[in-house]
Amino acid sequence: MKKYAITASILTLIAGVCAALIASINLLTAPIITKNNDKKKEELCAQIFETFDLSHSTVVSEGFASDSIQEMIKANDQDGTGLGFIFTVSGSNAYGQIVLLVGINLENKLEGVRFITNGQSFSSETEKHLNTQYNKDMSYNDVLDLDLSNSDVTAGATYASKLIRELITTVFTEVEKLTGGAE
Repeated sequence: MKKYAITASILTLIAGVCAALIASINLLTAPIITKNNDKKKEELCAQIFETFDLSHSTVVSEGFASDSIQEMIKANDQDGTGLGFIFTVSGSNAYGQIVLLVGINLENKLEGVRFITNGQSFSSETEKHLNTQYNKDMSYNDVLDLDLSNSDVTAGATYASKLIRELITTVFTEVEKLTGGAE
């Protein structure tokens, strides 16, 4: 019995030391990871609106009609001139999570869509779908009219394409509420 107690005590001590090491490493790396993620997000925003300047834009992170919306950026350029809106939206299905940046310009048209996270099991097909189907200047109705039965989008990727459309239409709906439907 004493042998088992000593073994259990040693294993508990090892587990405690390992937990402390993991916690310490997390404390050191968490700010670096956050900084890198913020930098990546800013670069993706600049891909959506070429003249985007985060320091002259406003970030809103609450008060949205949909739980899919995590954040909205009222995008401005270096002079403070409004460019439109960039939303961070997320959703998931049985095949994984998707987090997108969706840009809508001042004419309520799609400016661009970029993946932050593509955790779908059919990620290459999902990315191909996003890159080929969603084009600049698409309207809300254009997005709704997309044919998701495309033979290149099969199996789990079909569900991903429906999730992407759902997230993008959620953004259009939110922009319409913000702007009163004005174009």
